[in-house]
Amino acid sequence: MPADAVLVHAPSFAFQAQGGGENQLVQTSKSLDAMGIPVRPFSPWTDRLEEARLIHLFGMSREGLELARLARSRGVPVVLSPICWFEPRAMAALAPSRGRAALALGAWAARRVLPGLPGWRRELLALSDAILPNSEAEAWQLARLFGADRAKIHVVPNGVDPRFATADAGAFRAIRGDRDFVLYVGRIEPRKNVLGLIRGAKLAGLPLVIIGAVVPGHEGYGEACRREGRGVATFVERLDHEDSVLASAMAAARVFALPSWFETPGLAALEAAMAGSAVVITPYGCTREYFGDRVIYARPGDDRAIARSLARAWDDGPDPGLAGHVAANFTWSAVATATGEAYDRVAA
Repeated sequence: MPADAVLVHAPSFAFQAQGGGENQLVQTSKSLDAMGIPVRPFSPWTDRLEEARLIHLFGMSREGLELARLARSRGVPVVLSPICWFEPRAMAALAPSRGRAALALGAWAARRVLPGLPGWRRELLALSDAILPNSEAEAWQLARLFGADRAKIHVVPNGVDPRFATADAGAFRAIRGDRDFVLYVGRIEPRKNVLGLIRGAKLAGLPLVIIGAVVPGHEGYGEACRREGRGVATFVERLDHEDSVLASAMAAARVFALPSWFETPGLAALEAAMAGSAVVITPYGCTREYFGDRVIYARPGDDRAIARSLARAWDDGPDPGLAGHVAANFTWSAVATATGEAYDRVAA
């Protein structure tokens, strides 16, 4: 390992159900490498932390906390991309019982009043030399709920691969036909509200294509989605992010929909926007910070509201400034530049 290499880390289970956070790690690393900043995944079997320039943790986890403790004890700087959001509506809706919901909401409320309460997330933030949230809204949450030091926080937005701007819809249309459709791309799990999207599409009378895999542990939810989707939804197995068919599907879609319980901000929605699709997305999370008034918002938990939003996007088409806004403000090269600047602050 080069003496100046940056080690990147995600929880060991992360890539077993790959999503936006994993894509953020991969694309940021590729762009840093292209800038001449050597980056490699951390291997606990072969890497010695003290030989690295720094360690960059993607996502908040107890596993990351143990690495941060070890790195700091050996004088190695720690950079953290938290990739997190604490949404009380999601806590209430997704908890397995009313009791668990009450506990989660109680803990959230307590932290709003007393951010100094001890906890592993607070410790991880305190151990980090630089904290790189994806939005100002996320930065505000980290400071409000966990007392994160604002001087350590440097917002680094997510990015989009420019190839989505020139994606050819023909490849996907050759597979599915030339009919218009609503598209969802992502993990199939309750937080993503795929079941609510299916019900909304059914109410609106719109055909839906779902590209993604069921998250382990949510097989029952996946089966419920397939049952509800009969006659309205076509299911396509997860496509690799680099697969040209994925970009083609986004270019072919009339509407891209992501009415999740929250997003930060939903990388697939950024990609679909750049590809020219109209976008319907949740208002919860940091989506408004990225999309402003260029998309249509749909609240999870309200199937009829989702149906109305889908129908409006279907009829209105994409905002004329959406694709250009994404291309101008959210690129992986800009992400790498901002990340490299953060590295220089803590490990010149």
